[in-house]
Amino acid sequence: MLLRETLKPAATLLVLAVALQSPAAWSETTIICTKPGVPLCMSDTTTFVSADKMATCQFEVKEYVDKTMDYLRCLNEENTSTGQELTRNVERFNCRLSGRNCG
Repeated sequence: MLLRETLKPAATLLVLAVALQSPAAWSETTIICTKPGVPLCMSDTTTFVSADKMATCQFEVKEYVDKTMDYLRCLNEENTSTGQELTRNVERFNCRLSGRNCG
């Protein structure tokens, strides 16, 4: 019972924190880029002994290259998006600093 009473206020605070975020924060796009791992077959000493294992590894390396290219595109999009967000926020700050109603 004590644990439940302890967790209840914490959960309420979490809900309030989420509810009190500004609508502008809700509309921000979050980009999550996931870096792919290097295929394990590249470190396996038996990979290059068998033609079948080499062919399988070659396929895994091709997938790794494709996923890495997607990851790099994602990072670029995240970089661009973050730069645009920074510019918007600095412009908004400067607008408010000048005394205008900027929203």
